[in-house]
Amino acid sequence: MVVMMDVLRRVARRGPFSCGSRNVALALLGGVWALLAACGTIPATSPGGEWERLAAEARIAHADGQLLSANALLEKMLDAQVIYLGEQHDNPYHHRLQLAIVEQLIARGKRPVIGFEFFSQAQTGWLMHYTVGKPSAFVLPKATDPGERLRAQLGWETREDWSHYFPLIQLARQHKLSVFGADLPDGLRVRLTRGGLADLSPIEKASWSPTGFVNEPYRLLMRQHLASSHCGMAPDALLDRLYETWVARNDAMARAITLVHAQQTDAPVVMVLGAGHVAHDMGVYERVASLQPAIRQLNLGLQSTLPDDPPLSRYFATVRVGQTEFAPEHPYLWFTPPPPRDEDPCALLMPQPSASHTPLHERKGAQP
Repeated sequence: MVVMMDVLRRVARRGPFSCGSRNVALALLGGVWALLAACGTIPATSPGGEWERLAAEARIAHADGQLLSANALLEKMLDAQVIYLGEQHDNPYHHRLQLAIVEQLIARGKRPVIGFEFFSQAQTGWLMHYTVGKPSAFVLPKATDPGERLRAQLGWETREDWSHYFPLIQLARQHKLSVFGADLPDGLRVRLTRGGLADLSPIEKASWSPTGFVNEPYRLLMRQHLASSHCGMAPDALLDRLYETWVARNDAMARAITLVHAQQTDAPVVMVLGAGHVAHDMGVYERVASLQPAIRQLNLGLQSTLPDDPPLSRYFATVRVGQTEFAPEHPYLWFTPPPPRDEDPCALLMPQPSASHTPLHERKGAQP
């Protein structure tokens, strides 16, 4: 049971859409990309010229089949009011790109507000205090590093993925940018997944405001993804609660984005979140469009790739559920190497072949 829970936690960190389920054509991989994918390493970042290096290696495509340069994509971002940088959580290359994109927006005169799926709305105060807050009027008896203090305040002391998100927070501090947590609190998410909406107390229900989203084809589509991301081991009742939680989280993030945009209409909102939350222009993307139809949104998926990938058209295929046809997962894709040690966590749960599990006719010495 301990092994199973550890594996499921690793699957959850990869998000509901892992790179094993979405690949891109080898024709899109340059030599340096193939080398990066094979070695499972990513060069160390360097402030000077980082965007130029990434732009030179960039493989970016639109759903219409056209390839774009990094600078052409950046121009489109400059016209957007909400920019989604849909990541695979455990891919450091994705976080490197996110940082470079925000740096470029700043260099072009924008002052983006940065939102994070991985932090809750309740943690926004700590984030804002770190990036734009005023210093204490009291002399602390023991000086502590502000970054380490923030990490402790957020409860991330033991999380290895702190290094994925802290550089963006540091960048916001350097430029005095607003930041916010967009998701539900962890405790509320646990309550939703364990007991569902019906189990919540009045105080818990007041923690967020549902948007009234109901879409049966999307529910069926997401149940398939949720079942796959839980290694096919989640019972139906759990899948129902996971979907309820998914919708509640999307509602919360969408409301946070629209609130921030309404307060700072001249600043683009850059949302760092798992790609699944905006896949098929649904989830958070669709909820924001429903709440504020006039908002200009740009949905970029950061797509991990492997050397033996299927044709590019696979990535931009529509998905049909009953009579409903969903858009491709993302209108824009930036293809990247996979993360280091990109093993399939679900494989650890599969029974290993042994003599007792080998069919009799396949065993050594068996008579035909």
